[in-house]
Amino acid sequence: MFTLFVFFAAFFHAAGVATAEPAPLGPETGKPVPDSLVYLSPQNQGYILLVEKAHQKAYLYDKQNPDGPLKVYPCSTGENKGPKQRRNDKRTPEGVYFITNSFERKDLTPVYGDRAFPLDYPNVRDRKLGRRGYGIWIHGTNEVLKPRDTNGCIVFSNEGIRDLAGYIGKRHTPVIITQEINFIEKQQLLRDRAQIKSLVDNWTHAWKGGHTDRYISFYAEDFTAQGKTRLQWRAYKKRLSANYGAVDITIDNLQILREGGIALATFDQTYRADKFCSFGEKRLYLQQRSPQWKIVDEFFKRKDRPPRPPQQDLAAIKQMIATWQQAWEKKDLTRYMACYTDDFTAGGLTRKAWEEHKQKLNKRYTNITVTVTNLTVELLSTRQARASFDQDYRSDRYHDRGTKTMHLIKQGNRWKIQGETWLQAAQRNTK
Repeated sequence: MFTLFVFFAAFFHAAGVATAEPAPLGPETGKPVPDSLVYLSPQNQGYILLVEKAHQKAYLYDKQNPDGPLKVYPCSTGENKGPKQRRNDKRTPEGVYFITNSFERKDLTPVYGDRAFPLDYPNVRDRKLGRRGYGIWIHGTNEVLKPRDTNGCIVFSNEGIRDLAGYIGKRHTPVIITQEINFIEKQQLLRDRAQIKSLVDNWTHAWKGGHTDRYISFYAEDFTAQGKTRLQWRAYKKRLSANYGAVDITIDNLQILREGGIALATFDQTYRADKFCSFGEKRLYLQQRSPQWKIVDEFFKRKDRPPRPPQQDLAAIKQMIATWQQAWEKKDLTRYMACYTDDFTAGGLTRKAWEEHKQKLNKRYTNITVTVTNLTVELLSTRQARASFDQDYRSDRYHDRGTKTMHLIKQGNRWKIQGETWLQAAQRNTK
């Protein structure tokens, strides 16, 4: 008992950040590596926290340099062993979680110390497995830090939580909680990475191509999501494919993390069809089913911000607007009207009436200058977009400025104007 006391007393000395801990991985040393950090996209900035319950330590990794921990902190987890199953069982969950909020000392009761970060337990996987409870936080303490001394939260010293707060943030910092880190050879990790990443790539291509049978082959027989079985999921996706036709699906910021035999692939997903467009975060839960990995669960959370247009579409739209602007200034009516669709309407005018109106203005004014600034483009589907910009129009007899919004349609490989609205910002000034 005395030996155990000395061990923990030394381990939690000063209850601060352990800066001298040896790095548990690194390809340059040839040492085995944790199997948790399977793949991190170069696009993915930020940090990951790996909590090991067996040794009461938390390892902070930089996503851009995951070959060894940036810092190691002493921590304390639940009194009882095993993953959390129900309320008040004094166990800390095990799995991959995300921080959902951030609180400072002024917002907290004394039990949470200087800082606190709630986790998204129970997540979709926990609920499916019947795991209950709530209120699992990472936080500080005003008391002396003791091992395995919480009701389920992950507790740091105040010094440690203040330091950690400089690296982590809500909604984008993964927290992997495991009983004990599973070390594997670096080459095995690279093989696992290639296999799981290939599954995600092939799953995306099958979905994008409308190959429903190929798409559903990546799902486990016992897969369920949104209350649908694998068979119902296949029928659901087949109906969507028939309704929407050709779709464009892109994924960004892919990261693949693993704990307890479950790999979690998370990424930003943009889905575009002729009549529909969505953007959000997709989570695929995968499990190895001798020998292939299969999707056992799926979760999508739509985000409010509009998806960014693909670079080729964005460039084409900008070029079309530049052509439209130059043709207007040069009074080149043929090039100018080529930027409009045949069914264009604006202000109650058809395309033909619009052309006649512009022809009259060209005869009236000798010099025309059009300035376009603050251009923004929002893609509404694979073939629809909205462009908005500040427009300043000057001629020898007239000047106005305001905001123009164009509704754009992609016809073949060309973007054209199907409609436009104008919000004037100043009164007319005639000479």
